[in-house]
Amino acid sequence: MRFLTDLIPCSMMTIPIDAHLFLEPIALRHSKPLYTLADSNRSYLRVWLPWVDHMHSEEFMQQNIERILHRCATGHEYVFVLVYRGELTGRIGIHKIDKQNRIGEIGYWIAEEAQGKGIVTRACRALVQFGFETVQLNLMEIKCGTGNRASQAIAERLGFKQEGVLQEAEYLNGRYLDLNLNALLKGDWSTDKV
Repeated sequence: MRFLTDLIPCSMMTIPIDAHLFLEPIALRHSKPLYTLADSNRSYLRVWLPWVDHMHSEEFMQQNIERILHRCATGHEYVFVLVYRGELTGRIGIHKIDKQNRIGEIGYWIAEEAQGKGIVTRACRALVQFGFETVQLNLMEIKCGTGNRASQAIAERLGFKQEGVLQEAEYLNGRYLDLNLNALLKGDWSTDKV
């Protein structure tokens, strides 16, 4: 059985959320603004994101986006930039899509000054709906550091259940970090959460 997204180009899937927020498919033209945003938030983002210390130029971001676009073209990833009040404010996507088992993992980051406005929660709600309805996933996951209370709270608000802790699952800032594994089945997703 083919996924619906095998028939839909990534570039056609802008996801409107509300009057102030939408998800725009990532494109090469986002290389510079994403690099600038991540670079200006480097100390904030590096606490939980291992790639930040490897990002030293706009070319890094461009190469990353080129790899994302290839995975998107094969239906293994769907990545968007978060646009809030007309400003690019972060990135979100469904990664590591296992088409056979219909599983995807949500990942995101947002600028520090955009925290506390519900942007990521609203974006994740829309992405979960997109994952279940359009990509036809059966299970979605959110992994976050056991000390990352903000990301864990997002998973809980959306109805994800903590399945367990992946011990030393990520190498970050010179040490191994335990990750909470949160999962949500399509059958447990409620459109009331949308």
